[in-house]
Amino acid sequence: MLKPRKPLVSLSLLVLIFVGMTTFWNPLTAAETNDGNWRIVNYWSEWCAPCRVEIPIFNELSVRLAKSNVMVVGVNFDEDPMELTLEIAGEMGIEFTVLSQEEVDLLALKLPDVLPTTYLLSPSNKVVAKLIGQQSEQDILDALTLQGLTPLTD
Repeated sequence: MLKPRKPLVSLSLLVLIFVGMTTFWNPLTAAETNDGNWRIVNYWSEWCAPCRVEIPIFNELSVRLAKSNVMVVGVNFDEDPMELTLEIAGEMGIEFTVLSQEEVDLLALKLPDVLPTTYLLSPSNKVVAKLIGQQSEQDILDALTLQGLTPLTD
């Protein structure tokens, strides 16, 4: 009688990879970095406690701003390989787009000195605000308002 063989890759790993590829990793091309969108770029790390507190705020903002010209994206401060970054992002509950290091390079952003740090980038990718420390939703909306933006936040 034949014994069933164990699969080489677990179903849960396949699901994680699929979710990571479809939910978190929406690669930016050079053309998309000049797409007319403003960007809220949040640097996070798994060891950063205030970063973990901010994640639900950025998840909510990414949904509320989806129909505006403002995108929420995240960057793993630790510069781990993308596969590991997506795994960590999933474990941390990050639902907004996470950029690869190559995508960060296209935006010409430098690693911040402290965490959490959030940048507001204009459509031409100019840093117009650097928010250091844990931010509230209102802090982010205020930074957008200072730039003359009135994002739809329904």
